[in-house]
Amino acid sequence: MAGEIFPDSEGIWQFEAYIAEGTDIGIALNPLTEKKKAIWKSTGSFEIAPADSTATGFYKTGRLKYVGKHYLEEGETGKAFLKNGVGSPETFFAYHEFDGTFKKEGAYTPTLNKGLHEYPSHKDDWKDGDVTWGDGKGKAIIGALNYLSSKGMNSLYFLTMNEHGDGDNVWPWIAPEEQTRYDVSKLAQWEKVFTHMDKLGMAMNVFTQETENDTILNKGELGLDRKLYYKELVARFGHHLGIVWNLGEETNRTSEQLKSYASYIRSIDSYNHPIAVHNHVRVTGKRMEGRPLDPIKETFTPLLGYKDFEIPSLQMFDTTEVHVEVKKWLDLSKKKKKPWVVYLDEIGHWDIGVTTDTAANNNYAAVMRTSLWGSLMAGSAGNSWYFGGLDAPNNDMAAEDFRARDQWWSISTNARQFFVDHLPFWEMKNHDELLNNKKAFCFAKKDEVYVVYLPKGENTDLQIGDGAFTIAFYDPMEGGKLYDKQNEGWKITKPNSVELSAYNGQKDKDWVIVIARK
Repeated sequence: MAGEIFPDSEGIWQFEAYIAEGTDIGIALNPLTEKKKAIWKSTGSFEIAPADSTATGFYKTGRLKYVGKHYLEEGETGKAFLKNGVGSPETFFAYHEFDGTFKKEGAYTPTLNKGLHEYPSHKDDWKDGDVTWGDGKGKAIIGALNYLSSKGMNSLYFLTMNEHGDGDNVWPWIAPEEQTRYDVSKLAQWEKVFTHMDKLGMAMNVFTQETENDTILNKGELGLDRKLYYKELVARFGHHLGIVWNLGEETNRTSEQLKSYASYIRSIDSYNHPIAVHNHVRVTGKRMEGRPLDPIKETFTPLLGYKDFEIPSLQMFDTTEVHVEVKKWLDLSKKKKKPWVVYLDEIGHWDIGVTTDTAANNNYAAVMRTSLWGSLMAGSAGNSWYFGGLDAPNNDMAAEDFRARDQWWSISTNARQFFVDHLPFWEMKNHDELLNNKKAFCFAKKDEVYVVYLPKGENTDLQIGDGAFTIAFYDPMEGGKLYDKQNEGWKITKPNSVELSAYNGQKDKDWVIVIARK
């Protein structure tokens, strides 16, 4: 149970285990104190050895933890974690080689065989020694994860239950209507995939329900079926190292219901994994389907400062608002004395998202500026990239080939790698007030390091401290090296203002400018 000690350090650990029987035993928080009957008890000890020097992924860096800051931290390294996430298909686990998996109804996906994913182009990305099950099953889904990891992606967004939802092809039960009987064979296969994700260092954004089906369990209340669902997820998968529990995609639930979900999960999760929720889209100046004008505000304001909630999972319709919205929730949460880790997890109209490399309306330049760098320069802890609903055959419901966005993965990874390689980003915050151009962004640790994102064709003045600084330029689209303006740096004197413009007169592209104390 949460609050109890779990073995997170080397040494000899003692344990007590028991089996109990009684009514509703599966959802009891502490069966023995609730006077249930113990039919078996055992005690013993085990040893936690030093970390394996050959370990990879989260087995090397450690469990992702919320530590009261704006970034999650890796348990072993203590380093801040910056998410670089894949946000589609939400039906990633609707895989044809999982037992008991089929499409019931849901959205029309003519490019999928019987409405299930096969990921055929990724079968060759499976490597000798990687996990399989049955008679060599699972190679394609494991290969897909291998490919994404090779491109620098370190997070995956997926649903564990979409019965009666858009996909209607993912559930943990023996059948979609049997919502208290769990398919142990299917879940054992899911476990193999989760373990491989841990080895890759790929975080698991576990979306427990979606907007279309969030009243399936107990009509949205925290009843027996819902408690059992959370209990099974935590008991079977809570030991994994990169988990974020998400209470629901485009949630319709009240703040009191969301708080009840979060607190129950926290009470049964000994590992205290971070808890998130995803909002409905906000369309500027419009009302949709009777929803409030600002569902972002309605979803997150009541959760500010709540003890069992850490991550707003933002969906933004207007990408030009991303930068301001991220900064807003960082600032509000800090004022409530529980700083949030803000994720940007879906962008744009439902049918667009991030296009494919070859799409006629390829939107990479705009998404890079407004959403990728716009969020990171506000202080977000990372992004997940949604594929859109219409760019068939690799859209949000039917995506089979992740190479369809190969160029985008490089652009997204360039941004994360820049932050990791060149910045103490966990010590920095947004300082747009230091610029005189509202189209540019500034992220800084004042008087130490300043980063300015300058859109193409723009220039700006930057207010800066006294002393000697160096300046370098970075191409966010191409990635790679920093270009030095002057190898010897330059002297800043009062009025402590420097004008910034495109590197070497190349005004036809965006630039990232780094000014650091010499």
